[in-house]
Amino acid sequence: MHFLNLMDTSKRVEMKISAMAHILIIVSVTLLTVKESVATPTGHFPDSNYLEEDKYSPGFLTLGQKYSIAIGSTVVLPCKINETENSSQYVLAWKRDIAVLTAGNVKVTVNPRLRLMPVQAHADQHGSLSTGYNLEIRDVRISDAGDYICQIGSMEPKEIVHTLEILVPPKIDYISPPNKLDIHKGAPIRMECRASGNPTPKIIWSRKNNVMPNGEANKTGNVLEIVHANRHTSGHYKCTADNRVGQPDSREVLVNVLYPPEIEVEQPIVHSGVGHEAQLVCIVHGEPTPSVIWYQDTTQIGITEQFSQQNRGNKHSLIIRNVTYSDLGNYTCQASNALGKDRGTLSLSGLPTLCYFDSPTLSSYRDQYNISWTVQSYSPIREYRLFFRLAAKGLHQLHTHEKSLDNHIYGDRTASATSGSQHLYGGQYGGGVGGGEQWENVVIPEMSDYGAPNHFYNMVPPYVAYQPATIRHRMSFQLKNLKPASNYEARVQARNDHGWNKLSSIFHFSTRSEDMELEPSAQPAVHGAGLLDKGLLSSSGATAPFTVAHVHKSWALSIFTVLITARLLPSLLAVLSVA
Repeated sequence: MHFLNLMDTSKRVEMKISAMAHILIIVSVTLLTVKESVATPTGHFPDSNYLEEDKYSPGFLTLGQKYSIAIGSTVVLPCKINETENSSQYVLAWKRDIAVLTAGNVKVTVNPRLRLMPVQAHADQHGSLSTGYNLEIRDVRISDAGDYICQIGSMEPKEIVHTLEILVPPKIDYISPPNKLDIHKGAPIRMECRASGNPTPKIIWSRKNNVMPNGEANKTGNVLEIVHANRHTSGHYKCTADNRVGQPDSREVLVNVLYPPEIEVEQPIVHSGVGHEAQLVCIVHGEPTPSVIWYQDTTQIGITEQFSQQNRGNKHSLIIRNVTYSDLGNYTCQASNALGKDRGTLSLSGLPTLCYFDSPTLSSYRDQYNISWTVQSYSPIREYRLFFRLAAKGLHQLHTHEKSLDNHIYGDRTASATSGSQHLYGGQYGGGVGGGEQWENVVIPEMSDYGAPNHFYNMVPPYVAYQPATIRHRMSFQLKNLKPASNYEARVQARNDHGWNKLSSIFHFSTRSEDMELEPSAQPAVHGAGLLDKGLLSSSGATAPFTVAHVHKSWALSIFTVLITARLLPSLLAVLSVA
């Protein structure tokens, strides 16, 4: 009650001071009017510019302007006038709308945040003096916004107007949903965010560590709508309000989409081998988090010394150590939660992977081509089957009358290609297959299977570099009697102890119209070549390990023979002489 009485007393005092200020201004203006009427000659009436030109009437040296000030700051509104002989007779007042704040050097308002600041009189370059009163406002508030008038009390009052705008940092006043939203898959989502501030804040939606569901980085507007929720919609959505005053304000909403399990198989077919380790992987999504069970065929797999399971986020792995023949086969990962279940199927295979051709597409010769490929297999490759044919006129195009080679797995050597013919190391090719209508196929066994003499065939033997310590195998094969300047197609498959893999993709290569002129490279002299098959010495650079190994063996055999002969020859001669 005492506080209210003080407030009333303060208001009454302010009203009395304001009234006195008004009276003071009126008296000053009246006196000035009387003086001007006496000083003005009879019959002369001043025009509208007379007071501005009167040497006794001061004028403003400050122009009215707009001030944009952040809330809580301090602002000084200037009001400077030129000093004349009778400047002291004019009252300089500050007003806000119709309320008088100051009159001369008297502060009328009781607002403690307002202060008069006298302008120190000083002469400019023309010798004119200036004076006045600036108005300081500390800790500005939103309520301080408006027009502030500096007025010279005269017959026709002169004034300048300063406009004060209060800048307010953004503040989010409303967000829906407030914190978290649980929603089922397929349902629509609507989020709203509103903020206050001056200037009006701009609302920007973004997603933490991700783009928006439509692929954009952010979206502008108070409302964010998503028509159909799915698992990719889940995440932290941030509403940010910014008007470049102070720091932006932000709030987050966690969107949690509920849906049954969804499984992605990392590799449908996993290649391994007996004695090796295999890892089967299923990527499992679902909310609530699903539980995962592994099966081999219809038998559930538990955790043993050989089988172990590993979970890292959404990645669920079945690890099989020391794979056996019985471990090869079909596997299933099954995920389930309160909303449903899903299955993913995988196959653990001992077959070779698909072969990949790595030879250049253009031959160095007009009627020959050295074709090469690589394949991965955890067990030794037993043989390859190479298919090739003269391509149709339109390269990479199959005509409707052509007999295409389907992706069949040939299970034995006696199986024939679509052409109905098969040759070990080929056969008489000579470009006889035309128009891309037939496939020639060549069975290429391991080197240990070679037994027939090389001159019996029209194609030189293949050379393979196989290292038991690696799963990568490479084969090259020299095709002969090809048509010059022609396009060919080829496919290949490989067989190991577990069977044939699938046919490779079609590979295209071409022969030249004329042989390339190759500069002979310097070769070291090789002695004892008579002990080797000439066909081995005519191989390409890819066969170097095979050829060099045999040359070393030949040299060793020759040296061994010489040493034995030199050691036994004296004894043999002695026996013969005695006989």
